Amino acid sequence: MRIGAGLGLGFLLVWLIVLLPLKAVVMLAGSAGYSDVYGTVWNGRIYDLALPGGAVRETGVRLRPEGLLTGRLVVDWQVDDASLRGRGQAALGPGGFSLEGADLAVTLDRLGAPVLPGLDPRERVQVRMVRLDLRDGICRVADGEARTGALVPLAAAQGLDGPVLTGRFVCRDGALVLDFEDMSDSLNLEGEAVFGAQAMVWQLTAQSGVPELADLLALAGFEREGDMWRGEGRRSYGHDE
Repeated sequence: MRIGAGLGLGFLLVWLIVLLPLKAVVMLAGSAGYSDVYGTVWNGRIYDLALPGGAVRETGVRLRPEGLLTGRLVVDWQVDDASLRGRGQAALGPGGFSLEGADLAVTLDRLGAPVLPGLDPRERVQVRMVRLDLRDGICRVADGEARTGALVPLAAAQGLDGPVLTGRFVCRDGALVLDFEDMSDSLNLEGEAVFGAQAMVWQLTAQSGVPELADLLALAGFEREGDMWRGEGRRSYGHDE
């Protein structure tokens, strides 16, 4: 009799998990940054989910059942918004968070990139994150790259060749860091973006012997140091600073 009752309770639990509404999970997680939720944890959608840089119009999630056997929530996700599109896999467990196989396209204005006259804020940065592993907020593993040709049309407007900016994600002193550099005949750039707990901090060094580009850097707030131009900024995950 007890075995039968136990089996019945087990089947009931499995049935509840299979039909578990995604909205119930989101509410239990204490997330209030959304407008609506549809579907189950196995195939659900979250609308206007609050993320750094602003809300995302639609986020799709699919829970992977094999993750439950290891005590981790593993989901395939997809985001669709004018300023952010992409997909990948995320895993959440005790004290840890990881991303795998993530492909993203994000606009410059969402990233809080420096404002340059003639630079279209809708230009995109392509991000490929092979793996990112965070433990207790500390970056343990980072393997990925970012790439953008946003500066090419800006330089082309001056009749010049602009660099295609590329960077690699690494862990440094427990923080996720994007190191980037590139060069062309008219402009050399190098810098980094450090993704801290509360904000992203960036710094950029530019070198150019072209007067038109030097003028653009000055208008953007870069300071000249000899033949170099230096700029820096901070972007909190809630608003600009």
